[in-house]
Amino acid sequence: MFDMKVLLLTDIHGNIEKLERIIYREDDFNVALCAGDISDARRFEDYEKRLKRILKVFDKQRKLTKLVPGNMDVEEVCIKNLIDYRMNLHKNICSFDNFEAVGFGGGQTPFDTPFEPSEDELVNTLETLYERMNDGIKVAVTHQPPYGLNVDITGGKHVGSQKLRKFFENKDFDLILTGHIHECRGIDKIGNGKIINPGSVDEGNYGIAYIDEEVEVELKSL
Repeated sequence: MFDMKVLLLTDIHGNIEKLERIIYREDDFNVALCAGDISDARRFEDYEKRLKRILKVFDKQRKLTKLVPGNMDVEEVCIKNLIDYRMNLHKNICSFDNFEAVGFGGGQTPFDTPFEPSEDELVNTLETLYERMNDGIKVAVTHQPPYGLNVDITGGKHVGSQKLRKFFENKDFDLILTGHIHECRGIDKIGNGKIINPGSVDEGNYGIAYIDEEVEVELKSL
């Protein structure tokens, strides 16, 4: 029997209906983690209004919820609201009952989307945060996937971050939650841990992690 059930989400893209259905279906979760693209600055003229509506869906659950922005989130607006709702994991560490999580949002694309931080900023920030983590179960949440796994393929090519791949190979994470590549939901291994892209909430996809002394993960869909 596992101590904690963690709802693993990414790429909501402002889809309130799908998010509410997932939460209703898995209403016994203890913690929710989201790897970005919470709202969508290209889809919604009022990005912040849709963002607030998504965060209110989480807030009314009264359960620990931490998120990072994605490349389709407006960084400053998103972070301000995440801080206001006490849900920010971007450039941050959060301690839960039996694990710690670090996060960094945004992702690289060829399309000049709102939030595309450099690989160096991503890895250097995570490196600093990692040094402050305690022993025990460690979780990372990044919108950008690492390179060369079955969670970063689009158009038949790997598009993840090579520097992030090297970072994770040399660190002791038990679980990495990522997203960004909608067509590449899956589970893989990196270093000594598991990595999962649960697929886009916008398409009815999500994942579950069961965390005790070990971590087990599964992919689920509506």
